Amino acid sequence: MLLAAVLTVSASATVATQKVFTADDLAVVERTVGTYFEAAKSQIAAQEYETAKVRLIVAREYLARSWTFWSRHARGDAAKRVTATTAALDALDDRLSEVPIDPARVQAAVHEATAACAACHAEFRVEHPASGTYGIKPGILGEHTGERGR
Repeated sequence: MLLAAVLTVSASATVATQKVFTADDLAVVERTVGTYFEAAKSQIAAQEYETAKVRLIVAREYLARSWTFWSRHARGDAAKRVTATTAALDALDDRLSEVPIDPARVQAAVHEATAACAACHAEFRVEHPASGTYGIKPGILGEHTGERGR
């Protein structure tokens, strides 16, 4: 299982090093972050902490790349939210690295990370009811870019 985890992180690291410049890039990153973060939370609920850490690492690395998008589009407020959410994921990783692991501290960190994600989504993202996917709220990027989120 450890080998599979290493291969997952290695493959993901290659993709994660790509810069996020367009709304389409951001959509891919957001879907990946969501998938891996939800998987990490499921693994935490099952007390499969090592597997959760692997999923969390991938989510964190992808999320950090979204900072480029917001910075490029002169949205320092959104870039700060990404930084804060990345820090919340780092704090969760720290809780998962403690020996022994304290499930209550882990759950508190999950709650904080989930709240950080929700705060960013509330301010900058909009959910598409039919698909359950998120896009960039209208007007967030300004009319000069011509880009729209997915």
